[in-house]
Amino acid sequence: MLSSPRSPRPRAAVVLGPALRHDVFGPAGWAGLTEVADVVAECEDGRALSLHPRRHEAEVLITSWGMPRLTEDLLRELPSLRTVVHAAGSIRRLISEAVWARDIVVVSAADANNEPVAEYVYAQTVLALKDVHRRAHRIKSEKGLPPLDGIPGIYGQPVGLVSFGSTARKVAARLRHLETEVLAWDPHVPSDALRRLDVTPVTDLRELFARAGVLSIHAPLIPGQTEKLVTGDLLRRLPHGATLINTARGAVLDEDALTDVLRERPDLYAVLDVTTREPLPPESPLYALPNVMLTGHVAGTVSAERRAMGRLVVEELRRIAAGLPPVHAVSAHASLLRA
Repeated sequence: MLSSPRSPRPRAAVVLGPALRHDVFGPAGWAGLTEVADVVAECEDGRALSLHPRRHEAEVLITSWGMPRLTEDLLRELPSLRTVVHAAGSIRRLISEAVWARDIVVVSAADANNEPVAEYVYAQTVLALKDVHRRAHRIKSEKGLPPLDGIPGIYGQPVGLVSFGSTARKVAARLRHLETEVLAWDPHVPSDALRRLDVTPVTDLRELFARAGVLSIHAPLIPGQTEKLVTGDLLRRLPHGATLINTARGAVLDEDALTDVLRERPDLYAVLDVTTREPLPPESPLYALPNVMLTGHVAGTVSAERRAMGRLVVEELRRIAAGLPPVHAVSAHASLLRA
């Protein structure tokens, strides 16, 4: 597919800074990559790539966080490019219409990147159902032990998922052994498909918020469609003592409305791994609210967790070298639905 008689391995350009390359591949992963691909260019950033003397040879581009958008101008410098393999999650900021226009295959390591996110959501859900977030704050502020009355416990509780992509599917699978009533809203997933996964489809967001003791947001940020999807009206429908978890994108949530609702409803709790502005400005009231936990992007892959993405990249390159289609290719339409 990408090979030639002169070089049976696909010729690859790698755009990764040294620290990120170490996190994603490490020595063993890099050895595996160079075994299956002929690395013709190693660059720290997009500018270095656009100036590299062998950039015209690259059939495969291996990228991760920090890579600039693949515009028509940059693609002009990569005339042999046939495949982009992104060792990260969402490709939305990387891929332009020019990539799809050239029929370049785009591969994302989101499936590996999503595993720690699903673990994080599962862990925060268990803590929420054990009332750990509020209880820990009360113990410190009241200097005593609050009663155990009213703690829902981890078994058989309703948990709502806003959108049902790869991460949400993994969350639902982890919750299954807790006998959780998993509820999901996703206009792009047929109700029958949800039921086959033992997930209850909910077609009205208002109903989802009203029923969920824990509500986890997984919706992608699609300009003009999902900004401030989660409104104050929806947040006010959450049951008493509910917990909101956001690991998707901060702008999917109306943060001003969230602040107002959390002030009105001290019984609610918000676990925010993402915010609209990152970092939040010093004057943000979210810092001071006692019913907010800010975790600053720790849900996604960090440090050695990123090696799973490197392994996925190497396996996809192995398939490409063998003339097989990649497993984790993303279509233009599907890219809009990824968080």
